[in-house]
Amino acid sequence: MKKSLFITLMSIAMLMVSCDNFFTSDRGGLQQENDSLRRANTEIQEYYEEMISFITDIDADMQAIKSAENFIIEQSTSDEVSTSAQSRIKDNIELMSQTLQRNRERIAELEKKLNSGNAQSAALRKNVELLKQQIAEKDSLINSLQSTLFAREQRIEQLGVQVDSLTTQVDDLTLTNRRQDALLSSQEIALNKVYYAYAYAEQLRENNILTGGGLFSRTDVLKGDFNQDFFTSADMRHFTSLYLESKKVKVCTSHPSDSYELVKDDEGYYTLHITNPDRFWSASRYLVVELK
Repeated sequence: MKKSLFITLMSIAMLMVSCDNFFTSDRGGLQQENDSLRRANTEIQEYYEEMISFITDIDADMQAIKSAENFIIEQSTSDEVSTSAQSRIKDNIELMSQTLQRNRERIAELEKKLNSGNAQSAALRKNVELLKQQIAEKDSLINSLQSTLFAREQRIEQLGVQVDSLTTQVDDLTLTNRRQDALLSSQEIALNKVYYAYAYAEQLRENNILTGGGLFSRTDVLKGDFNQDFFTSADMRHFTSLYLESKKVKVCTSHPSDSYELVKDDEGYYTLHITNPDRFWSASRYLVVELK
């Protein structure tokens, strides 16, 4: 009986030891599995945080592009664009192109990580596709803006050529007008040019202004080859009087008597006053006065 009880107790003791070893072994396995799950969860969480950071950076760039885009569109629709604004448009377009290229590279890296990662997220892939669509739209917009800007520059260049041509035409026309004015002025001066000379008879004869004359012949005025240089030229529109420096004078050329007068000053010296220039010079463009 005692032997049988001893065997039973030994059996129970051995069973208890065996059970204790089983539960101890099972707890260790569960702990390892739990640690593994925690590590995997941490990796997934870091993975998602990295992906979200990528998307946030790209979205920030797209917002910056929007600001530059608004300025370009506003300026592109304006009828007149200053040189500084034109330069700023080019700079903004270049900035947009560089930013989009950087984001294309980021998205390519993001897709690579999505394809190689353990975690799969339909939401992340949807965001990536949305960003790719936005970049494609911005690319199309940039191409349109560049075309508009190029067309504007071409138009400005054409207008510049037209302005240069018009400027040349205006310059040519101005030069032609000046030449015509000079010609008209020259012709007007020539039409109004008159000549006068006053001297004693000896000087007038020496220059063939007075010729002939004698006991039985009359004195001729300006009949021969007289010396033109002895005369002084004047504009009949402004030449209205001539101080003769003599107390005795004779008008040798023919001029209507009612178109001039000889006036003597207090000392007896004569001044010829032309009262009607057109009439006075109608008979001759030369005035010869003999001093005595």
